[in-house]
Amino acid sequence: MLIIGISGQTGAGKSTFADLLSQRGLGENLEVDAIGHELLVDEAVRAALVEIFGSEILDEAGEICRRSLGRKAFVNNEATLALNSVMHPAMKKMVADRVKSAENTGLKSIIINAALLFSMRLHSLCNRLIYVQADPEIRLRRLVNYRSWSEESARERLFAQDKLPSLPGVIIVNNDGDEAALASVADMVARQLKGNGN
Repeated sequence: MLIIGISGQTGAGKSTFADLLSQRGLGENLEVDAIGHELLVDEAVRAALVEIFGSEILDEAGEICRRSLGRKAFVNNEATLALNSVMHPAMKKMVADRVKSAENTGLKSIIINAALLFSMRLHSLCNRLIYVQADPEIRLRRLVNYRSWSEESARERLFAQDKLPSLPGVIIVNNDGDEAALASVADMVARQLKGNGN
């Protein structure tokens, strides 16, 4: 089975590129951020987070409020590490389970799309790796224009995610252009991956 790992810089377009590859027949785009959001309703995860951050992270219905959790979890590095100690193992397990399920149903490929693909060691599940990058000023404009972030917040996040790994065989995608240009690159990469599929 072809398991494609995609990472990249904030605002570089990794999720867009993952969607483009999925549309070209390379399997489901597993958004690891979305999996993290799904896990917030898991009872064990919720209990662990409440133990660390307190009941103030719960809403009136007793569910985790992502905004309240964020205010607590991203206040300093120690708090972020505490959040990751709960979330990352659960996220990795769910991703691995979904990949296994896809393999068991006979699917030929799947995409794991994660900002922290390498930090979380999810790349170890993959047999092809893609890294999407773009000029910092272009990324800044995208974050401000398309995600409605403040310029200050965008600048803080520009270099917060995985850097280009020093691993062999990583496909580098430069995304300094528009979506039509990225689609052309996706056509080429899709052909390459289908030609080299397992």
